[in-house]
Amino acid sequence: MTGTGTFSPGPVTTTPGRYPDMSALLAAFRASKTTVREALESCFERVAALNTSVNAVVHLEAASARRKADRCDLERRAGRKVGPLHGVPVTVKECFDWAGRPTTWGDPDRKEHVADRDSAIVERLRKAGAIIVGKTNIPAYLGDWETCNPLHGPTRNPHDMERSAGGSSGGGAAAVASGMSYADIGSDLGGSVRLPAHYCGTFGLKPTWGLIPMLGHGPRDELREPDIGVAGPITRSARDAAMILQVLSGPADRASPWAIRLPRADPRPLRDLRVAVFLADDMCPVDRAYLDRLDRFSAALAESGATVGPRARPDVDLARQTEIMNLLVRAETSTRPVLSSSWPRGTGRRARCGHGHAELNARGANLPHRAWLELHEERLRIGREWSRFFQEYDLLACPAGACTAPLLEMVEDVTMRTVPVNGGRRPVLEQHFWFGLASLPGLPAICVPLRREAGDPPAGVQLVSSCYADLALCRFAEMFHEFEVKNA
Repeated sequence: MTGTGTFSPGPVTTTPGRYPDMSALLAAFRASKTTVREALESCFERVAALNTSVNAVVHLEAASARRKADRCDLERRAGRKVGPLHGVPVTVKECFDWAGRPTTWGDPDRKEHVADRDSAIVERLRKAGAIIVGKTNIPAYLGDWETCNPLHGPTRNPHDMERSAGGSSGGGAAAVASGMSYADIGSDLGGSVRLPAHYCGTFGLKPTWGLIPMLGHGPRDELREPDIGVAGPITRSARDAAMILQVLSGPADRASPWAIRLPRADPRPLRDLRVAVFLADDMCPVDRAYLDRLDRFSAALAESGATVGPRARPDVDLARQTEIMNLLVRAETSTRPVLSSSWPRGTGRRARCGHGHAELNARGANLPHRAWLELHEERLRIGREWSRFFQEYDLLACPAGACTAPLLEMVEDVTMRTVPVNGGRRPVLEQHFWFGLASLPGLPAICVPLRREAGDPPAGVQLVSSCYADLALCRFAEMFHEFEVKNA
């Protein structure tokens, strides 16, 4: 029993098939233990068996994917490798443009909209040899932490069909967790990769801001990089996340005279790390059942020999950081179209506790440019304090949400959406406190699945590190996960 109600495990495992992650599949390709076509058909089998109920993949590319798989097998037999992801079946979030395919943003009025060019991430996946098998579900215009829209309907958590897969990258997390693809590329402005990863039991990486170009991710075909928002991989391992990060990162224009060279992964063992642990705050209370698992993780971390700082915090007013986060997120999303079609969403719970967030959202959506510049200056000063903090600590460990996956509910206004915490209901937007720790200053963060006992819902811990320490962060995440598994 948890604060979110009884968890009813479904028939879906988090590591379906013969190969637990993309890296293992690539090793099997190299050893001729399987073919690309066999790997692809395994994913299609999962789609056929589960997608009707889970509703993760909303556009499937069967015929072209099979042709690409057969070509990959011919190339491999001839000794030709086309990129580091050669033959890996992946999916992409519905809002990323893919030439010749629909990009609807979940709006029925865009049902016939077809992209005329590839987004940057689709172009790079294809050049790396990946096989894009489909596009995954989103909330309309990414405006919720629940994945549901009037065009494609709701995505359900593959571990329990009554529960949420999170949002806005919920379709991607559900697809990866249930074996429909080996990785998905989502986007994250205020936790939209990390929360679904937490709910669905996958890894979810929010990279340092600006590492992966977002060209082709915008309903108005914007050329600028979005403020705060990033693209990031949802995977079954941290090593996979690191591999995809290196494939996707770099300037939007490949002919640019500058390039990104990330620092190499830190070679230190777990016992030599300095980890600040921040698990509870009144700004966003955490459900006791989930907090107990985070506490066990923290205790195990200390037993590993790592230096754990349970009271270490940056010299930052975190309430003010969260307020700025909310304002700037809403300023950024204010440019998105409004869903014009009527959408009867049912009779979900409508607790009257969201007015403070509604007022904050309205302020952010109507910020004058001068006010935005002043908030940006505050953000830069906050980022400087985080940089100082990470000179003393390698990582910050914190919650990846307020609770584990709640029941799926369709509420008309995200400011009125709530989640269950310790027997009560809390505004879902409070979670910007935990996600904004990394999002506002542009820091990398990754959700790492926690060990599960029988009957436990999936849950993750969020790890945050300094700007451009993304590869080190992925390596640390893999170390933590392996340590938990070995000490189960």
